[in-house]
Amino acid sequence: MIACDDTCCRIAGAVTVDSVGGLLRELQPQLARGVETLDFSEVEAVDLAALALMFSAMRQARQANRTLTCTGLPSSFTTLAELYGVSDLLPT
Repeated sequence: MIACDDTCCRIAGAVTVDSVGGLLRELQPQLARGVETLDFSEVEAVDLAALALMFSAMRQARQANRTLTCTGLPSSFTTLAELYGVSDLLPT
């Protein structure tokens, strides 16, 4: 589930291969209108698809010459990024 206000989208629940397609479809129009922050603090479960969601969102923002901030990344998220060797790509 994604809930957005003017500048932030809060992602809640599971971000897994089963849910990422729907989440990305919900998120894309928000990114197009200029959302600046993705808040992952209410995410309960992640798999590799969570990284794909975040990197896709960052790419879309970069293509629009904007910066996207990601907050509240669960420890399992950063563990996955380290495991796959992409932790240097995570936004700070």
